[in-house]
Amino acid sequence: MFHTVEKYKGPAQILLGLIALTFVGFGVSTVANPGSDYIVKVGNQKISDHDLNLAMQNIQASGGEQPRDAVFQSLLQRAYLTQGAKQMGIAVSQEQIKQIIVDDPSFHDANGKFSQALLTQYLNQRRMSEDQFVEEIRDQFLFQNLQNLVQNGTIVSDAQAAQLVNIAQAARTVRSVTFNPEAFAGQIKVDDAILQRYYDANKKDYIIPQAVKIELVALTTQALADKQTVSDAELRQAFDKLPPRREIAHILFPVAQDASAEERAAAKAEAEKVLAMVKAKPSDFPALAKQYSKDPASASNGGNLGFMPKDGGLGAEFENAAFSMQKGEISNVVQTAYGYHIIKILNIQDKPVFEQEKAELEKELKLKKAAAGFNAAKEKLGEAAFNNPNSLAEAAKALGLEVKLSDEWLTKANGAAAGMPQELINAVFSDDVLKKKHNSEPITINDNTVWVVRVKEVREERTAPFAEVKDDVRAAYLRSEAVKLAEKKARAALADLQAGKKTELQWSPVTKLTAEQARQSMPPEAYSELAKARPSKDKPAYVMLQGLPAPVIVEVQAVTPPENVAQQIPAAKQLLMQQQVNSTFNNLLRYLSKNIGRKEGGQKINAASE
Repeated sequence: MFHTVEKYKGPAQILLGLIALTFVGFGVSTVANPGSDYIVKVGNQKISDHDLNLAMQNIQASGGEQPRDAVFQSLLQRAYLTQGAKQMGIAVSQEQIKQIIVDDPSFHDANGKFSQALLTQYLNQRRMSEDQFVEEIRDQFLFQNLQNLVQNGTIVSDAQAAQLVNIAQAARTVRSVTFNPEAFAGQIKVDDAILQRYYDANKKDYIIPQAVKIELVALTTQALADKQTVSDAELRQAFDKLPPRREIAHILFPVAQDASAEERAAAKAEAEKVLAMVKAKPSDFPALAKQYSKDPASASNGGNLGFMPKDGGLGAEFENAAFSMQKGEISNVVQTAYGYHIIKILNIQDKPVFEQEKAELEKELKLKKAAAGFNAAKEKLGEAAFNNPNSLAEAAKALGLEVKLSDEWLTKANGAAAGMPQELINAVFSDDVLKKKHNSEPITINDNTVWVVRVKEVREERTAPFAEVKDDVRAAYLRSEAVKLAEKKARAALADLQAGKKTELQWSPVTKLTAEQARQSMPPEAYSELAKARPSKDKPAYVMLQGLPAPVIVEVQAVTPPENVAQQIPAAKQLLMQQQVNSTFNNLLRYLSKNIGRKEGGQKINAASE
């Protein structure tokens, strides 16, 4: 619904996406205590934990993932912008809103006419009244009109865009010199008193975080599958259902679903070029697949996808072409949702051989049985862990599993760095598991694995004493002081170079650095400094790069602008316009947050997760 909203991008995009979730009402009962029905009120607009929960659910349902605090901040920005739009006099009339609803195809019957029954059904599904729906639409168009107002006031010239292209895409002829801090370490005086003072000033760097050692019981579909049995009758029945298969190879030229007509044409042209080579010499298909195919899973294997059934897994266009071909035949260019393909049939297997398929069929049937019983096994594991909270032995025994012990200290930080699910980390460091030493509830690790964990040993957070970390303190102090001396030397050298004085520096060989190479090899702040360096006709420019492990001075001898500036101007104008729109929105939000009243309520942002 409201497709016109989708074309607007920028900082308000997530706000627009959340509007439909945060209307007032939705079956929430009125509360007696003032402020107890919201987290915060901006102007006269409330944001409740109910609104926040709905926003979280919608994001998760669409496959996204955002922290609860970040989603709340988006809702808060939405509230400020809604109030600001109203203060600016931006409005949509009741008649306009009604016409929007009547014109929406979602509420049209088979004859293309508005249907009150379809609207009522939609409102019932969302548990909202027509008045609430009208207000929701009003909010959407307040944002859209506000976005239009900002975008229509943004103008970017071709000259500005060309300047951006030249700065961002230009190649630079450079040489550099690095001031290695290690070369200055010998100049630094060190004694215990100095190190003690450094330690006292930086104690936060020597905090040893709280950590635990855990034991766990892991329930996996594979573990359940290993315990399953499959009869010959089941194997025969599954074998009889096997469809005909083709051993298929392909060369893929992918095209994004939102690609432009020019991008699609370019991909198709490349596919046609390779097809001509394949037709000229079919035996070269594997080599051409390795060279040209953009399917990383099959390209290295000559494009071979293995034996595939006609089951919809490869898409109708692909399968219709492949299953209409003979062994050894090569297709013309086939277009699918993924792009363009050249297909070759390597083998045809219309009647599989039972003995060849038996082992794989048995494996698949066992996994299917395990998947079907996984939730029941998970419940059984959870029940056993709950009924015997002080040991995992009974929980493991109930499902024929093992208790595994980890000897490594687990902290919140290294757990997150290792990719552990946040739910697992939260459970391990919860009061019930950490302090009471109880078993956790079953925790989902992935689609095929759940864990029940228990803390065996706890290491409380502490600050390591000076004597224990003296060597680390020495190394940190020397590094800190050496960097200071290196930076001081670098700044002095930079001043001499910019003044035209002769210096004795160990320059690297002169090289030509593309903009892409520069962006990939240095942090943004360093690239920003490099981009500012503009040499004159007979004099190089010098700049010291920031954000690197050591100070680096770069001599920029020449800047070579890109050849295709004119072709890049439209994209550059769009980028500059978006940056200006973002800046305007950020400034508007700062203004509104200062001038619209905000009142804290009794509800909490994280109430639902506590």
